[in-house]
Amino acid sequence: MINVKTTCIIFLFITNIAFAQNKRYGAEISNNVTSYPVLGYQQLLYSQLHPGLEVFKNWKLNKNDKSIVAFQINAGFFYHRFVQTAIRVYPSLSYSRWLGKRFNLGAGLGAGYCHSFVGNDVFILNSEGVYEKKSSLKGRPQYIVSLEIGGSYNIYKENPDGIRIFFAFKTFLQGTFVPGYVPVLPVNSLFIGVSLPLIKKENEK
Repeated sequence: MINVKTTCIIFLFITNIAFAQNKRYGAEISNNVTSYPVLGYQQLLYSQLHPGLEVFKNWKLNKNDKSIVAFQINAGFFYHRFVQTAIRVYPSLSYSRWLGKRFNLGAGLGAGYCHSFVGNDVFILNSEGVYEKKSSLKGRPQYIVSLEIGGSYNIYKENPDGIRIFFAFKTFLQGTFVPGYVPVLPVNSLFIGVSLPLIKKENEK
């Protein structure tokens, strides 16, 4: 059975060949909170900071200049004190539409792999009836499903494929977080970042 990590690699290889001239790269910082999906977005603006960092590679899949369908590979991590440090790798598919020459809005869906390291000490009862501290270095493999809404702003009005700054609200459903206790953990994230184009010149072979 093909696992999530293998699937991500296959997607990356295929899209890198098929859409080599429509790529963008970017990086973003985030704040992350555990709260109700979507309804808890406001907590990202005033609750405690749980920082994260993510990088991505984006491919435009269609030729329409106004309505954009894009595939993206995302990889990064975030730290939530006393809860977890999580590494996330996931592909996503999005749709966005330009509102004028400088601003666009869109939404997307994704799914992928998460590796979570617990943020506090865990003790387990051994065969001798004594509690032993469990190592947190190994972590736990999990799945994630994501929903996002966001937009971007073109720095240069006359260059729609130039440098962009953007924001995105994302909801991640992460599981199985604690078997038998917390099957799915909802995590809301606010991302702010920048993306750069990589357009192959026509005279390059």
